[in-house]
Amino acid sequence: MEQLTVGQRYRQAIKAYSQLTNATPVNQSSLVTLIQEFQLISNLIHQLGLFTDNEQLSELNTSYITFLNVDYYLGTLNALVMENRSTILKLSNSQLIQFLKQLSNYQILDKNQQNKLDLFKKSPDNVINNHSSISREEKISNYKAERELSSKLEVLDRYYNDDNDEIEHFDEEIVRQVFVDQLKLHALKAYSLIVSNALELKVLESKPNYVPPPPPPPAQDKREPTRENDYGFTTKLETLPTTATSISQLVSRSGKILQPFTITSERQRLKDKVFGTGQVLPSMSVEEYLDYELSHGKLMKDEVKDKPQDEDYESEEDDEAQLEKRRWDDWKDDNPKGAGNMGGNIG
Repeated sequence: MEQLTVGQRYRQAIKAYSQLTNATPVNQSSLVTLIQEFQLISNLIHQLGLFTDNEQLSELNTSYITFLNVDYYLGTLNALVMENRSTILKLSNSQLIQFLKQLSNYQILDKNQQNKLDLFKKSPDNVINNHSSISREEKISNYKAERELSSKLEVLDRYYNDDNDEIEHFDEEIVRQVFVDQLKLHALKAYSLIVSNALELKVLESKPNYVPPPPPPPAQDKREPTRENDYGFTTKLETLPTTATSISQLVSRSGKILQPFTITSERQRLKDKVFGTGQVLPSMSVEEYLDYELSHGKLMKDEVKDKPQDEDYESEEDDEAQLEKRRWDDWKDDNPKGAGNMGGNIG
């Protein structure tokens, strides 16, 4: 794009603008590059002196009208930058208001838009105050106007995005009207974006300043003794007690034990525990234990008792009666009832 004219640069920049703003998410690197390109075009326009404050729209060259949109493109692109958000939003609104001022100089804004611009220039706070007072009918009217202008500018979209030169064959008055309609459409969008930027800026300014947390203390080896974990542990090896040890080497003056030691009177008991069986063994056999229990009356011997003779006699009588009953049952089975009288009862 080094040897291109301002018009050619502008046409390619608008094509890149359409591609970038329709992408999700917006590539921040490409965004910065495109902002720089539009800024270069803006500088070239100022150097060429294409616009003056004391001329009318009718006096303006038809091919120059479209360049009035440069500040609008810069404002919308800067609103997409994510870094230094508060500063960027203020820059975006200043560029959009500058765009509206140029339209005001050429009397392109309607009366309502001109009144809004006058309020915006007085104080940024008027942007939000005016937004809250917009009626529902005005919002609907702006929406219809924006939709109508967008449908009229389809030929202009083909000119920039599809490299279609159809518009160059139109009558100059038609081309001028198309460019003016584009400015009116961008004016509607600029007012909406100014309000959106102002609302976001108010939220950012109301947030408390972020204070980064202090850096964490350097990591400390947990194995190193501190006030919290100082249990008197040491990695130093103890020496064998080959020589006599004084009390000062065992216990400090404050009573702190310096090294483990054993009281002499306890030595034998500890030695027995080390070399003993490890458990308590029984001190008597089972027979000795039973004799001990019997001698203390805790157990009684089993005595063999004689059975009484009456019980044996009664059992014999019971056996005889049982046998007699059994024989009688057998006889009744062999001789049905009435069998003995059958012959004597006949006629």
